[in-house]
Amino acid sequence: MSIPFYDFPSSPILIIGAFGIALAIAVFFISYQKYFNSPLNRELAEKKKALIKEKKELNERLEKIEQDLKNL
Repeated sequence: MSIPFYDFPSSPILIIGAFGIALAIAVFFISYQKYFNSPLNRELAEKKKALIKEKKELNERLEKIEQDLKNL
């Protein structure tokens, strides 16, 4: 009984296919990063507006607390 041994195929079409898959993954990764860091991304713009609004509210609360402390 012999154990079958398979060589890795060295076909040029397989090598080109592997490079194609690697290129597709690279393009997906780069486009994903560019989309979520884009100024045209609505979700990012809405989140930024919400954070600015929250910062303003927190600053107002802080000023009120400081005034209350001065009045004591």
